[in-house]
Amino acid sequence: MDSERKYALQDLYKNMRVKVSQLSNILDTCMILLDTELLSDKDVEGTLVYFGNGDTKEYTDWFLQDQAITPVYFNSEELEDGVVYDE
Repeated sequence: MDSERKYALQDLYKNMRVKVSQLSNILDTCMILLDTELLSDKDVEGTLVYFGNGDTKEYTDWFLQDQAITPVYFNSEELEDGVVYDE
């Protein structure tokens, strides 16, 4: 696997090992990583166990179980804050 590859939503599958930085192109999608570790470059790597809508029972259940999780979400509205529109 190319560890520096940026993934798109269609590339994802459950139980793949990913870095948070590789998910940065995926906007407005809730993702959860399990078994995470902080890397020397300050990135976080973990096993992708959920991706999709945040309004599902499966998503909520991840927050109710005992294992440590790392939620990941890149909000497209926050990225638009730097855009200037002409009026």
